Amino acid sequence: MKKILLLLGLVVSATAMAGVAEVRVGGDLSNRATFKDTDNTTWRINKDALKRGFEITGEYRTPVFNENLEMGGGIAYKYNKLSSKNLEGVSVKGLSSVPVYFTTRYNFKNDSEVTPYVKGNLGVAFNSGKIEAKGGASSVKFKFDSGIYYGIGAGIQYKNFVTDLSYNVNSLRTKLDVDLPGYKANSKFNTNHGALTLGVGYSFGL
Repeated sequence: MKKILLLLGLVVSATAMAGVAEVRVGGDLSNRATFKDTDNTTWRINKDALKRGFEITGEYRTPVFNENLEMGGGIAYKYNKLSSKNLEGVSVKGLSSVPVYFTTRYNFKNDSEVTPYVKGNLGVAFNSGKIEAKGGASSVKFKFDSGIYYGIGAGIQYKNFVTDLSYNVNSLRTKLDVDLPGYKANSKFNTNHGALTLGVGYSFGL
């Protein structure tokens, strides 16, 4: 993780003289979170409990080799509400994520003012959130922590205005604590939270 952050810092420093700054806001069209238990069985967090979220993103990119290929870094804030409605004894703290990532974008330049593009992201996400169920002397708690962040996307830029569609996966490091009468256990595993997000933004040439 430290190496990724160091490399991101080097990329941003090396491209600080010229490039493009872009800001976007967006919302999830769909999202789901799955994990595997110790028996390698795949489980999914109930879609009624994990709500679609929103995100705010800032990126800085600079041309590499030619004007079509851009590389740089980005940071975002993303929030997905966790709901305990109709779940007695369950308390939740919404899933907050701050991805910090490298980004590479290829622009399909043409003679018009409309430029399609494709992109890829890779970095880390700093996460927080929990789900806890209590009943009498028993409790089960999921707590989410930082993990790898990656994704792909495509979009269209018209002049300085951007429409962006991306699918990103946040690999949440998850800690599970089980405390039952006569039985206690804890384990760690990854919860893969994938989201298809539609965003709009504005690009500033620097």
